[in-house]
This record gives sequence, C-alpha cells and structure tokens, in this order.
Amino acid sequence: ELRQHLKDVPVLALTASATEMVAKDIMHHLDFQKPNILRSSFARPNLSYAVRHTDDKQEQLLRIINNVSGSGIVYMRSREGCEQLCETLRNQGISASYYHAGLPHAERSMRQEEWTTGKVRVMVATNAFGMGIDKADVRFVVHFTMCDSLESYYQEAGRAGRDGERSYAVLLSSSDDSSKITKRFDAEFPPLEEVKSIYEKICDYVQVAVGDGLYASFIFNIHDFCRRERIYIGKVRAAINLLEQNGYLTLTEEMENPARIHFCISRDELYRIRVGRNELDHIIRIILRLYNGVFTEFRPIDERTIASTSGYTIERVKELLKRMWQLRIIRYIPANSSPMLFFNEERLPTKDLYISPETYVHRKELMAERFENMHHYAEQQTECRSVVLQRYFGDHKATACGTCDVCLAVKRREKSDDKALSESILDLLSREEMNIKELCRELKHSPEKVIAAVDKLKAEGKISAQISGKLIIIE
Repeated sequence: ELRQHLKDVPVLALTASATEMVAKDIMHHLDFQKPNILRSSFARPNLSYAVRHTDDKQEQLLRIINNVSGSGIVYMRSREGCEQLCETLRNQGISASYYHAGLPHAERSMRQEEWTTGKVRVMVATNAFGMGIDKADVRFVVHFTMCDSLESYYQEAGRAGRDGERSYAVLLSSSDDSSKITKRFDAEFPPLEEVKSIYEKICDYVQVAVGDGLYASFIFNIHDFCRRERIYIGKVRAAINLLEQNGYLTLTEEMENPARIHFCISRDELYRIRVGRNELDHIIRIILRLYNGVFTEFRPIDERTIASTSGYTIERVKELLKRMWQLRIIRYIPANSSPMLFFNEERLPTKDLYISPETYVHRKELMAERFENMHHYAEQQTECRSVVLQRYFGDHKATACGTCDVCLAVKRREKSDDKALSESILDLLSREEMNIKELCRELKHSPEKVIAAVDKLKAEGKISAQISGKLIIIE
C-alpha cells in the first residue's frame, strides 16, 4: 500500500538469507517493476560445517565443547530441554546459561549480557536467542535438535565466526530424529476441523463472545493456553498461523508492550466518582490532560510520565491504576513483554469459519519441501556441506570448502587411496622392472594418479627411473 502512496520513493529490500523463490516473492509483493539484485556470496570460508550422527548427543556435545576453545551457542527446540541441558553442562564444570522466551525480559537481557561479555561461556537457547546478538568471537554453534528449514539453520549456524577466525557449526543427528521431524510436520498441519476447534478455544480463553472482538487485542500466554487445554504447542502455533494467513487473528512475538487504559464509564459518572478521592482525582486529571481518546478505546500510557507529572513514585501510580481498575473506573493492562493476540475480525460462529484449502495445501507442500531439504543436508555424506547450502540459496557455481566433515572425509579417503597405490607400485616393482604404461595396465588406475604416486615415491627416494624408462626400487 505504501508503494501506491509514495510512488517516487526508492524502495530497498534487505534479507540475510532468502532463496531465489523467496526473493522473487518479496519483489512481487513490493511491486518492483525492474529488480536490481545485489547479492553477496553465501560462502563462509572460515566456518567449518559438520554433522555428527550419534545416539548419545550429550557425550558428543561435551567432546565438542572440550575440544573447541572459546564461547558458543547450543540450540534446542524446547524451553525445558534448554534448562535441563544447561544443568548437565554445569554439572560437568562448564560455564553455561540458558535463554528462552519464557524468561522475563530483564532476565533475558542479563543472561545475554553475561554471555556477550564472556562471563558465561556457553549459551543453551531456543531460537528466541538470535536477534540483536553482537558477539563476533563465537567459536562454535551446535544444533542439538534439527531445524525445520535450511534458512533457519544457515542463519543460526552463521552466528559463529563473524570475526573471520576459524569456527565450527555442528548439527547433532540421532537415529530417531526422522520420526521426530515427521511428528513435528504432522503437528504443523492439523485437520481443518481441529483448526476451527482451536480457534473456538482461543476465543473462549480470552473471553470474546461471538460477534465481539473486532480490532480487540489481548495478552496471550500460549504456554498457559496449551496447558489448560492440553494441546501440543506446535499444533496451536500451526493453527494460529493458518488463522493469520486467512485474516482472522494476528499473534505478535514477545515484545515490549506499553501500559494501556480505557475508561469504562462516562465523563459525567467519572466526575461524580472523583469527589472525595484526592489521590485518584489527581491521577485522573493528569491522565485526561496527557492522553486523548481514553473514553472510546484502549490508549497506551507511560506510567513513568504520569509519575513524574504527578509527583508520585511509579510504584504508587501503578497501585492507583490498579485501584481504579478494581473500582471499575478503567480497564487497565500493565506494561508487559508478552505476546499480543489481535482480532482482525469479530469472532465468528465456528461453523462460519473458512480456511482456504488452497492456502493449506500450498503451505503444506512448501513446508514438506523445507523439511526434506533439511533432512537431506543432515543425511547426505557425499557432497560438501557448504556447497549444499550455497546451492539451496541459488549459488550454483559454489566450490567445495575443503573444511567440512564431508570434504575432510574425502581427503582422508584420497590419502588412504594414495598410500595403497604407492604400496601396490612398490609390490609390483619388487617383482620386476616396469614403466609407467605397464604400471597403469596392471593397477587399472588413471595415468595421472599413477604418475603422481611415482613422482612422490621418487621424491621420497624409494624408486628411480632408468634410461630405458623402467622403474626400479632403490635398495
């Protein structure tokens, strides 16, 4: 819509990790008439990618932490898992903390600060830990559980080694990860009738009646809701995503929400109540002087501004606002950092709720493709990890990094093959003198490999060439 009103204003779209398809989608929605794409390489030469297949992830994680110096991040999906793994690391004498969206904002800030400044070495976190990280010397990022997509994995793994020094991104994979991913995928796409049932339960949870709720907003504790209704949180998030895509609801991420008030009585009633209530009268006068529209809808307020204007402490202001709430003078929502649920439409009877089957099927196909790409990255052991990632983001000319687990395995095999070839050459020459052509025929190797092995043996002083071209062993 902004493009329609600001036609002459240049628009720049920035993204850290977008596939070719996503980039085209962004340009389409921003109405780019003539795209001018500037893209840097997705290669991270100093970052060594690896996948470790193990059924004892904790033992493998401890090995990584003990072998790689410096600070690191360990990503997990669940909050409870973060706390438990953090405790395990601490019991092993490792300086560790945990971070997830369930912690109070001040607590999260304190934990991030301790990790950023080096007071804590390892942060065990959900994907809530990421935005705003300003720490260049992260030496390792370990994914204890698999991501849902390569976009997420690339972003999170990329938090290692931003200072250009050698760093490591390791994905831990176990034999039961595939079944867990399948379960997560199934939870992402509950039957449409179940989506409607969750919509009904959400409306009841925030106490919105049928026909009400248009443009209303509520603090929504999804974990409390799931506990109360005994529904898997992944299924609820999936249902809300579908409801968002169909225009019914919007759920924000955790954010700093200012306090809000709404007078639920008329001005005349308010005047009668103010008589004889000195402190309340003082606060009400200040609120009416500072804020407009408080009789018609919820309006954001700043409790600190009210405190400084009134001469009261901020704690006293909050007490008085709560007192007015109890007296049913106002509806008061204190400042908080909780997710907010917005109703874009009034609550509909469940039978009238329409979820587009096309949207549902399309999203399911996209998610299935993302899961498959992530699973392929974890399971394949023949192609450079960096090449797989770069090709996923549209770089089809990427070359092998030489430092990932796959590349290192190739080097080890080649070294082993070279050693075996050298031993075979020495064995043949111990029986009779041969030239290069004869060696190639006997060994069934390419001339290039045989010549390279012969040159190496010559340099080591183990064989020499006669004038005739025959090779002999030096005694």
